[in-house]
Amino acid sequence: NQHASTKYQESIITMRIKFLLTAKAALMVACSGFTSTTSTVRTASRAKGLVPRPSKQSPSLETADEAVQQASQVLQEWDRLFNPESSESATKSMEDLFEDLEPSVRLLNQKATEMRQKDSTTGRVMLGICASSAVEGVETLKSWVTNLELPRGLLHGMDKDGVPIELDGAVYIKYNSGGVYTFADIRKSGLGFDALWKPGDALIERYTDGNYRGVYFQVELADEEFRQYLVPLDLFQM
Repeated sequence: NQHASTKYQESIITMRIKFLLTAKAALMVACSGFTSTTSTVRTASRAKGLVPRPSKQSPSLETADEAVQQASQVLQEWDRLFNPESSESATKSMEDLFEDLEPSVRLLNQKATEMRQKDSTTGRVMLGICASSAVEGVETLKSWVTNLELPRGLLHGMDKDGVPIELDGAVYIKYNSGGVYTFADIRKSGLGFDALWKPGDALIERYTDGNYRGVYFQVELADEEFRQYLVPLDLFQM
């Protein structure tokens, strides 16, 4: 009986080893087929002019540049539809572009962030917020700065010498991740050189020049291409 039991156990172990070897071989074949399929899909995407999704590992420079160009194209198309000042016609509808809108803003912002981490004088992100009220404007500023993890600074224009300023009606908020302030803005603020911008500072003022509502998103990247797009105020709540 002991001999029969030993033989039974040996046969069970042998069967398990054969099963594991067979499963391993099948897994290797499956993985090989998956890699081949992915390569084929990416090759086909390039042939069609589509940009493949960036790899989770270090993406090639070519792929990174393609992603930036694709994001810029999405925002440019949206701006043509959303911006009343745009005179160019769009080739896509808002419905087609909406899904890629927020990811495109985040991607360009991320590229600018990577530049600032290497050199704080580069990779500036500027926001021009056109809102119906000071409350809406400040909430929008907080939302954008938080979601894009932008530098936080002071908000100028809410008071003068400690006395609150009444800001009824529409407002315009200018934000700059890299600081700096033009002399024209310094004179306009009445704060003198105390108004010199530091990274993350913003200025709020009455908005009387138009009826636009949205955020002018401007980002400076290494290719020095001008990128400014008008996108919804509540982009990160949609």
